[in-house]
Amino acid sequence: MKRIPHFLLLLFFISCSLPQPSDHEGTQTVTDMAGRTMVVPETMTRVYVNRPGSILMYAIDPGLIVNRSFNFTPEASQFLSKSYLALPFTEGSAEEILKLQPDMILTFFDINPGSVDEADKLAAKTGIPVYLASLHLDDYPEVFERLGRLFDRTTQTSAMNRFIERHVNPVREKASEIERKEKLSVYYAEGEYGLHTDPAGSIHSRLIEMVGGINAADIDIISRKGMSEVSMEQLLMWDPDVVIVWAGLGKITPTMQHIQKDPLWARLKAAKNNRIYQTPYLPYGWFDRPASINRLLGIPWLANQLYPEVYGIDIEEIVREYFKTFYHYDLSSTQASDLLKITEINSR
Repeated sequence: MKRIPHFLLLLFFISCSLPQPSDHEGTQTVTDMAGRTMVVPETMTRVYVNRPGSILMYAIDPGLIVNRSFNFTPEASQFLSKSYLALPFTEGSAEEILKLQPDMILTFFDINPGSVDEADKLAAKTGIPVYLASLHLDDYPEVFERLGRLFDRTTQTSAMNRFIERHVNPVREKASEIERKEKLSVYYAEGEYGLHTDPAGSIHSRLIEMVGGINAADIDIISRKGMSEVSMEQLLMWDPDVVIVWAGLGKITPTMQHIQKDPLWARLKAAKNNRIYQTPYLPYGWFDRPASINRLLGIPWLANQLYPEVYGIDIEEIVREYFKTFYHYDLSSTQASDLLKITEINSR
């Protein structure tokens, strides 16, 4: 058997270690936040998004989105572009996605074995690369940075990260300084009668702890979707300092009206101290549902509701900055004030 010259072996190993070009010109190989590698176009103009991802991608560039994941009320629609509202609404089936011919599918979700498996299956069904980005709040700076590079929108994603640096990080820093005995207990009222909730550890109630509150619901998380059922007796025993009432997509839910009329709710400390607050909900809920980057506005809002003396936040200016940065909408001072009055009007 002939011996292979050393220089040929060296060339072979060098060639294996160099980055390999993609199969086609105009493509690039990228790795998503789950560590999955895929080949995508160098320039992408059509991106399919899941529900949380639609809010994220709208902030980065609504012109890249090919589908609409929500239906909006006229009140919510006024803050969104007409071209986006005209996009086809989809439920996310492989057939619907294929009709839209996206360059890539962006899934903004928890990264775990289940979501990775779903992404792999969807990519196999459609033949379209599926990019997983982490929905975890702590990962948002990395999410914005990665997607800014991927879509060549770094100027916009840098502005999004500056919002976090200016208005989210300072809240978290101050929250860590609040002594345990000074922390307020907060109940998150969900469901038609307010007797469903999300306890500590749930993605849907994360903001309570982030701003220095204590989640009053001392129960187990039943699922990622949340809404664990509680009894009125349990709620009266917890007797929270503050109640945050959920909101629907761009509309008021009947929950606040029920709470205001029910004499049992009036027995709560929060009701006696007039500290039951409706979360603002235009164009998406600021506190939760959907659990996406809309929560970045909910952090300074909730901090201001719980501890105005601690944070000293000019919430109206922050609301205007958020709408400009993430919704590309110039909100007037009157509009910002009206959005914030939702909390006051429905909590009196």
